[in-house]
Parts: sequence; structure tokens; C-alpha cells
Amino acid sequence: MKKLILFLCLITQAVPCQVPVFRYALERWEADIFRLQLITRGTPPADLQSIPDHLNLEFEALDLDTLTTAEQLSIVGLERITEYPSFLLHPPDNWKNPEPIVFPGTSSDLQKIIDSPVRQLIKNDLLSGHSTVWVLVEGTDEEANETTYQQLQETLKKAQEKITIPEGVIQADQVGKVGADVSLDDVLRSTIPLKISFKIERVKRSDLAEQPFLRILTANRPSPPEEPLVVPIFGRGRTPGPLLGSTITPDTIMNACEYLCGACSCQVKSGNPGYDILFLANWREKLNSGLVVVDKKLPNTLPTLNDGSNDGPEDKAALNSPSVKFTIMLIIGIGAIWSIGTVLIWKKN
Repeated sequence: MKKLILFLCLITQAVPCQVPVFRYALERWEADIFRLQLITRGTPPADLQSIPDHLNLEFEALDLDTLTTAEQLSIVGLERITEYPSFLLHPPDNWKNPEPIVFPGTSSDLQKIIDSPVRQLIKNDLLSGHSTVWVLVEGTDEEANETTYQQLQETLKKAQEKITIPEGVIQADQVGKVGADVSLDDVLRSTIPLKISFKIERVKRSDLAEQPFLRILTANRPSPPEEPLVVPIFGRGRTPGPLLGSTITPDTIMNACEYLCGACSCQVKSGNPGYDILFLANWREKLNSGLVVVDKKLPNTLPTLNDGSNDGPEDKAALNSPSVKFTIMLIIGIGAIWSIGTVLIWKKN
């Protein structure tokens, strides 16, 4: 009986993997896909259809002159276009708010949608091993910008000194040296340095080169122009959403850092709050890994600018995921074992 109870206690405990959330997301979560539509009247120009590889984006060119009325009506956001050509950038399919972002149909705007200087900095920061990149979007109030920056800088410095890597993380080349009972969840998938390190990247709201990025970064949500925004980014360009500079506190920042640097707990990515950003990056090549696992959940720990209509993806597929099905079967199995054990003990007595 004691052995049975011990067994049940052990298997019913949720044991998180030891790889920190930020690193697990970087190595094993594919970025969600955006969809870009080029809307024209007449043949779409070739220079507006040049889309590079390694971008979490699908592209489609639509000539309205060749479409039926029904086909035109099926284009989400078409009524918002006032001139041609134009781009419609649709968020990933699992976002709750499907409304696209409209951009002018020029070659210059296309390049800004695809990539920007700040995104290149963020990508390099993440791939060099920084745990999280904190983007400070500066408003028109310079004093508020500096106050927010100083608070962010001081708190992140304290977080780097306080937080440690969870015990039990295993380097890929160490697997054969630590025994056969190693969980693959605890094994790193790349040689990128594993460290507690935070980086701040500053960008002005008025920066013309960053306008598409800022609209994606904030999920195209308005905010007071004088207010700075703080946006943490981790993994392959995922964020819980923007925080108003006037609302953040050292505790808010520290709690976010502690979670993102803590051990993972197993669930599906599609059930997580937050959203992915459009990035031009060959993550797999940089990570030297083709493995993609989608089974970790982030709790909604950060107060964001969002009101819930666009704060993250829906969880339609969560209950059908293998990890959830396995959990359900495990619970049923535990119940069956407990019942059988109880009956056997009752008969014995």
C-alpha cells in the first residue's frame, strides 16, 4: 500500500522541465505566421512581390480587376483601402482579432514591413543569448522617457544579479555523461550561451523606418503619444504585449524576469497569451537545430495595454493537442490504478 501511494504521489506531481522559458521558446517554438496581401487594380508590380525566405510570412498578390464581386467581398479589410496598390497585413490565424493592418503599396513600405534596424538588433540580441530584450518605445515626453529608462535599467540590473539558471539544465554534449534517465526536456538544443542577461533597445515613435514594426509590436493598438511603452520580447520574437511606462513598477519588471528565466511547465503554445512579431530570421540555422516542440505555456502575468480583444491567440486546438490528450489519459489511468488498489486492499482486509 505504501508503495502504491508513493507511486501515485510521484506521477501526479507536475514536474517542469528545467530549461528556462526564454530559452525553451527560442529553441523550440516556431513563430506564428502572418499573411501579407498585395491589393492592386491591374497587374501587380514585380518589385512589390519580392519576399525573402526565412520570414514568418505568407504572401499573396490580388488583382481586383480579375476577381468577382463575391471574391472581392471575401477579402478581409478591403473596405479600408483607399488607394491602390496597398498592402493588407493579416495577423496569425489564431489571433482573436483578425483585422489586418493597412500599408501603402510601395517598395519602400514593403521593405519596412519585412525588416527594420531595431528588429535586426533584437534578433541579434536574442541569438547572442540575452534572456529577454526590453524595447523602450519613446513618447513625446522626454522626462517620462528617461524616468522609465532609468527604472527599467536599474531593475534589470538587479534581476541579473538575483536570478539564477534553474538547476538540472543539460548541455547537448553532456547528455551521455549524466546517465540514461535524462529527460530530453532538460537538454539544450543549441550552443548559444545560456545566461541571465537583459538588453534594452530604444526606439522613437517618430522613427519612419520603424513604423510598420511599431504597429505590429503594439498589435496596432493606440496609446497616449506622450507615454513611453515598454515591450519585453523573448524566444523567436514573442511578446506578452506593451506596458505603459506610467504603470510599470520594479515589481512588474522583476516578476516578468523571474518567470521568463524560470523553469518551464508543460502546456501548448496556442493557449498562451501574447503574440509573435514579424521577423526576418533563419532561426533554425542560427540555432543549429531542426527540432520544434510546442508544449509550454506562459501564464498571463503581465498587465498589458490590451483590453483582451487582441492580446493573444485563441486556444481552439489546445484540447486536441497530444500533450493535453496525454494528460487526460494519465489522469484517467491514475484514477483506475487508485480504484483497483483500493479494491485489492479492501478484499485483503
